[in-house]
Amino acid sequence: MVVYILLLLIVQGVLSRLLDPLRIPAPDLFLLTGAALAWRLPPVQAVVAAYGVGLVQDVLGGGALGLHAAGVGAGALLVLLVRRYVGDSGIFQALFTVLAATVGQWAAFLFLTYWLRSDLVTVETLRQTVPMALLSTLLIYPFWNRLVTWGMGERPGPEDGLS
Repeated sequence: MVVYILLLLIVQGVLSRLLDPLRIPAPDLFLLTGAALAWRLPPVQAVVAAYGVGLVQDVLGGGALGLHAAGVGAGALLVLLVRRYVGDSGIFQALFTVLAATVGQWAAFLFLTYWLRSDLVTVETLRQTVPMALLSTLLIYPFWNRLVTWGMGERPGPEDGLS
């Protein structure tokens, strides 16, 4: 698990450095880690662990403390719905997992923007950043999922541990 965390930090940093000059948001590997936890842990533990992953992202990124934590936690919450209602393998499960995690994350960002009466998320951000972030995260998901399986082990069946 320690090696996985180191790889997460290194790969996220490298992708951010490579894609920032191109104005392409790097895939959110912390979000994918939160989604992986949602597939592997019981629901309450999954959301709390995903929140913790997001909090690590906030601390390392120097942004608004708790913003990514809430986003990754909300993404994991929606991935739990995918886990409950979508089969355990295949392209649709992968697509719905990334889509649910991204929608959950940005819904949390929008809620916090409204709650704080802030300009954290603007219409321009939604129009430009979200589609590219979703696309880059979708493209890296198959590769990252293999690394997650190596680092965290195989995931149980879709309904194991949900009750």
